[in-house]
Amino acid sequence: MRIIISKIKNLLGFDLIRFIKFGIVGGSGILVNMGFLWFFTEICGLYYLISSILSIALAMISNFIWNDLWTWRDRREPGVKAYFLRMAKFITVSSIAGYVGNLGILWILTHFFHLYYLISNMFGIAVGTVLNYSFNNLWTFKKRKIEEKNESETTDHEFD
Repeated sequence: MRIIISKIKNLLGFDLIRFIKFGIVGGSGILVNMGFLWFFTEICGLYYLISSILSIALAMISNFIWNDLWTWRDRREPGVKAYFLRMAKFITVSSIAGYVGNLGILWILTHFFHLYYLISNMFGIAVGTVLNYSFNNLWTFKKRKIEEKNESETTDHEFD
């Protein structure tokens, strides 16, 4: 049974501690997103969908920085080029989850169901969290070959 769970975990790229860290960083991203959404809409007078586009972008940048420094610190490759490649991948994954999921849900719930835009936004954020984590874990912060080899040797002997 442990072998099956380990194989599923490896396939999905799911690590509970890393997911908790991702959630903590995501919580700070929610504050960035919600704070700037409110600020751009209420203080600057922008249309809520324009405010959302801007606030999602700021939250993505903040989330990348913290996830790179903390959540996936052990998988960072050194160098400026590697850093910006990770950022581009992270923003690509987050854009799909953020702009398609978050913005789509925000618009549908606010426009069609007349839910308050900040509440709609929370539902939008919730939609992409697990997919965002999984794709970033498997692609953006993918294990390097040396790490995969060392982990498979440990895993193989762990269940003997």
